[in-house]
Amino acid sequence: MPIEAQKKFKGIPLRAHHLLCILGFQGIGYTAGFIRNFQKVKRMVEQHPELEIEVVDSCDVICIACPNMQSGECYRSGLKYNQKVKDIDHRVMERLGIKPGSRFKASELYGLIKEKIKPEDIQEICRGCEWLDLGFCPRGLASLAGKEQQVNDDEVAQYHHAQRKIP
Repeated sequence: MPIEAQKKFKGIPLRAHHLLCILGFQGIGYTAGFIRNFQKVKRMVEQHPELEIEVVDSCDVICIACPNMQSGECYRSGLKYNQKVKDIDHRVMERLGIKPGSRFKASELYGLIKEKIKPEDIQEICRGCEWLDLGFCPRGLASLAGKEQQVNDDEVAQYHHAQRKIP
């Protein structure tokens, strides 16, 4: 067995889709406890680029504070939702060319995301996500790529409409 494999894992497990959620997180969520936990994990990943992350398709360090987690699986309104979430995880991993259990430094993972996932890919990868329509993750991904998120015509129209209402 290689020495690398013998080392005790000292990192954190993260669902594949949470790698993208971290980029778009805006401080809103299911409960105050969930938000605090998410902020803590986001800070840890951002401030420690050498942090080892094991990419998983099961509950992780973010899920532990989620009110939808029951017995290690995701539920919504009492119905098992786990497979839909796993499907999103698998689409992320497929894009990145990795498998569950893969381990990377945080900086390596986000380098891979920057290289292989574009903001316009989020709509397909994250289909079924209840947060998708808010547009946080594509903007976060654009920021990672160092691109300014282009404002669409509807946003410009809304801005101008709002400006006319200001006395």
